[in-house]
Amino acid sequence: MKKTAFLSLAIMSLLLSACNSTMNNNNHIESGDSTKSKVSSQVFNLDTTKLKSGDAFYQCEMNPEVLSDKPGSCPTCGMDLSEIKKK
Repeated sequence: MKKTAFLSLAIMSLLLSACNSTMNNNNHIESGDSTKSKVSSQVFNLDTTKLKSGDAFYQCEMNPEVLSDKPGSCPTCGMDLSEIKKK
């Protein structure tokens, strides 16, 4: 009985620590000002109305409201931004 209780407690502890570790790894995006990236002077929430036809900008596929003037990663989900040419 004591061995079973000890084994159950050990397994539950391992599962809990594994879940906690996974959750901590998913929080890799820094909170704070979402208009600037860690990349030097990358601007998000770009005003595309000021771009000329044929100019490129970058947008997140999962968060289309995230627009940037440079390639990089989405500050919300971490996905790579896709290049889009203004029509």
